[in-house]
Amino acid sequence: MSDYTPEVEAAVNELGGVNLPDNVTLLEVIGRGSRSIIFKAEYRGEKVALKVYRPEAVSAYRKKHNVNIAVFEMSQNRKFRKVPELLPFSAKPIMVLGHDGKQSVCFIQELIEGKPLTELANDLGRLPTSVLEAGELIARVGEQAGLTSLDLDYRNVLVRQQSGRWLPVIHDFNEPIREQSSGKSFMGLFKKEVQPGFELAREWSRYSTKLQEQEH
Repeated sequence: MSDYTPEVEAAVNELGGVNLPDNVTLLEVIGRGSRSIIFKAEYRGEKVALKVYRPEAVSAYRKKHNVNIAVFEMSQNRKFRKVPELLPFSAKPIMVLGHDGKQSVCFIQELIEGKPLTELANDLGRLPTSVLEAGELIARVGEQAGLTSLDLDYRNVLVRQQSGRWLPVIHDFNEPIREQSSGKSFMGLFKKEVQPGFELAREWSRYSTKLQEQEH
């Protein structure tokens, strides 16, 4: 009998089970995506975000891109953080599990204490200028640095307060460039609305179809 909460137990079953080292404990589910389920976990006494990849995503990345999806995502996360201007806007990568085939394929990151961008927009009825300016910087500097694997869909961006300002935090780094949707990303929005683009604030709290309608 497991010590998981019902929610965690259901997520583990959805993944077809998980095999983790003894020093990792799953605490709660904090996110879901087509490629993974993200848990709040404890690792060596520290609260972290643990991304456990769905077996079909692991197989697809191996077959299509010839990479381990967790290793790929961690390498892209590190590449992002090597750009000094982008350092405040990303989760810190910690380690990969399962690359040796002995455990579930996972990626451990810094746990971001924040909220979804869409939730902040709904709470305020707008997005703060600080978030929009940071989004423009991430898109522009990221493109200049050749960062092509960021998941910049506005629905997947977290925001947190730093020095009294709301700022976005990028935590997904497993999006191949040819699979990105320009109509749903920071990159796509700011390519079309660079000066200044702030009129998009309210629309970011709605669905991508609303954003696309405004662009056209």
